[in-house]
Amino acid sequence: MRRFALTAALPLALVVATTPLSAEARDWRMLEDESRLGFTFRQMGSAVSGSFEEFSTEITFDPDDLENASVRTEIVIDSVNTGNSERDAGIVGEDWFDTATYPTARFVSTDFTHQGGDAYLVTGELTVRDITETIELPMTISIDGDAATATGTIDLDRRTFDVGRGDWASDAAVGHDVVLEIEVVAEAAD
Repeated sequence: MRRFALTAALPLALVVATTPLSAEARDWRMLEDESRLGFTFRQMGSAVSGSFEEFSTEITFDPDDLENASVRTEIVIDSVNTGNSERDAGIVGEDWFDTATYPTARFVSTDFTHQGGDAYLVTGELTVRDITETIELPMTISIDGDAATATGTIDLDRRTFDVGRGDWASDAAVGHDVVLEIEVVAEAAD
């Protein structure tokens, strides 16, 4: 009887020993000097590129535990840099982002969907000028040990967030479409 129990238990023990434990989402720390939050829009028919120099991101992610994955990003709008100080002063003004009233924008994820390979669709709430809209952000997320890189691009309509008011509401001088370009480089926090 004892021999039968040992023989029956051995395969079960091997299965348990070789089965990976359930994944647990990891915390990641963004490397500020290597990460970028850029954008492109059209002004008077020409492409204008810029970036937000100050933003922070809290990341919890494991490709095997998407249910517990989360991202929270806060953008300091006053950190805008298009390479033209006059334009940057206008962007933070009342007709555009009105940073005196709304100094930050934020993104909070609500869902991660694996699209195959390193591709993910990150759904979340983007808040600009106290207007919150659900967006779907296609991302490529690559993990190599304790290093991770997440990149993505999304087209936004500035009118959705009431950016560009009064004389600027038209697309005659500044286009309505803005392409947001994201590159976050991170290291494992644990």
